[in-house]
Amino acid sequence: MKKIGLTGVMGAGKSSVIAILKEKGITVLDCDAINAKLLEKGEEGYLKLIATFGNQLLDEHEELDKQLMSDLIFKDPLHKQQAEAILHPLIKTKIEQELLLHVDEKIVVVEVPLLFEVGWEAFFDAVWVVACENSLLLERLMKYRHISQAEAKRRLAHQMSQEAKIAKADVVLYNNSNKENLERQICDILKVIRR
Repeated sequence: MKKIGLTGVMGAGKSSVIAILKEKGITVLDCDAINAKLLEKGEEGYLKLIATFGNQLLDEHEELDKQLMSDLIFKDPLHKQQAEAILHPLIKTKIEQELLLHVDEKIVVVEVPLLFEVGWEAFFDAVWVVACENSLLLERLMKYRHISQAEAKRRLAHQMSQEAKIAKADVVLYNNSNKENLERQICDILKVIRR
């Protein structure tokens, strides 16, 4: 089984790539979905965050309050480090468990938005980066996230740059035009892997 890590900055079009891969019958694991599950009431991530940061992260239903969590954790570098030290190993373990369910498949793709930032390159056989022109990135973020251009630029500035991700990639999928063009690129890569 080939383990492919899929990443790229927000707005580049990872979801378009995932949709095409799924159409082709490729299993795609979603890191964000795994993380969301870990944060559900009673789950391991939830319990460990509460043990570290206390009940101040909970709402009136004793669910994790995402806004409170974001305010507390992501505005303080030390808290962010602590939360990541809890969650990243849990996410990786869950990915490893999920991969075991697909050992008879030729290719499994794992979407990891912050793959390079968390240093998981060595975990994968190859890393694919989805990229597009910077003007398109801003346009997509403004349109689909309903944010201003200034906010789009601010969010992108908080991530590793697209250029840095491209430089570290094994494969770059350029999502600058239409679905057909993107699909052609994906099919070409899949042909090589399936040989």
